[in-house]
Amino acid sequence: MKFSIANQVIAACGLLCAASLAGGSALAAKHDYAGDEACAACHKDIFDHYRQSGHPLKIQKIAGKPPVYPKGTSPGVPAPPKGMKWNDISFVIGGYGWKARFMDRQGYILTGPENRQYNLANAHLGNAPQWTGYDADKAPRKPYTCGDCHVTGWQATGKDGPHQDGLPGIHGTWASPGVSCEACHGPGAAHVADPAKVDLSVAPNCNACHIRGDVTKIDASGGLVKHHEQYEDLLASPHRELACTTCHAPHKSTKYGLGGFKGEARTCVQCHAGQAKAAVAPDAHKACMDCHMPFTGKSAVSVAVAYKGGSLPVGDIRSHIHRISSDPNWKMFTDDGSFVRTDAQGRAFLTLDYTCLSCHRGEDKAWAVKNAKRIHGRK
Repeated sequence: MKFSIANQVIAACGLLCAASLAGGSALAAKHDYAGDEACAACHKDIFDHYRQSGHPLKIQKIAGKPPVYPKGTSPGVPAPPKGMKWNDISFVIGGYGWKARFMDRQGYILTGPENRQYNLANAHLGNAPQWTGYDADKAPRKPYTCGDCHVTGWQATGKDGPHQDGLPGIHGTWASPGVSCEACHGPGAAHVADPAKVDLSVAPNCNACHIRGDVTKIDASGGLVKHHEQYEDLLASPHRELACTTCHAPHKSTKYGLGGFKGEARTCVQCHAGQAKAAVAPDAHKACMDCHMPFTGKSAVSVAVAYKGGSLPVGDIRSHIHRISSDPNWKMFTDDGSFVRTDAQGRAFLTLDYTCLSCHRGEDKAWAVKNAKRIHGRK
């Protein structure tokens, strides 16, 4: 995949930020972190928005009771895995927006063919809450090594430890659970002690976690993009030069109507006013994202939908590829289904089955090819 010099720098910076700001570097000791409550003293409004988001809740310590989520957000996790009590669980991973996974009293993640992952209800897909398996083909439990993107100040230590809270299943330690203010802005103890002289980073750091391996490849499985691939999506899109904060308010959640997406009037329309006004019919689509950001990714659940002459999966994560191809011969995924296909310039494309036929299920690809461009008033 080919990138501009700017994007090569962005990609490299993202990997460095993932190592340093997210805590993967040994340079930041626990005493360098102040804890997010210290931030609230001067940044109360921002802090209140951040505490309503899923970031600080990526992992929660359990003390014999269910995990707690902010009012008006996640309905929560009603019970531990079947056959277990909350006293059998040390930490819950997630539970905000999509799914929850569970760690046993020794800090290992529970795996198995059933009752290991709790999927929240999804109104868009019509799915009720459900229990499913997790890593069913692997060992009954696996070590926790996911701290780079789940906690603040993660120090990977391996099986020999030391281990967070002395739990052998956790192959590392952290300054605080969850993605806190300091996970993105850097260790803040020195700033709290002398804010006039010590500044923290304010550079967008989304690409430290919304990424999976090689930034030049968009990982996929089962006809859907894997979760936390938004940065790779963006690099393969027409918006590769834009920061995530162009469209997102970084301290707010995109779930539960909390304003994480700034709205089309402040994003899409700013650059694409002509296309927005030229739609062939005002009711042809509800929003730009309905076509340009279809649900091509999967975090927890997906459903299969049939259209005239075929079928496709619909996931629970919106695409950030944005660019649509009307070429009926272009395939969105590689032949083995492991990645999103890109062209010689490194560009990815949404195909008409995902953008049109996931909604217009009574039509076929020929209809989509004929009508796709008309949405913006072109013949």
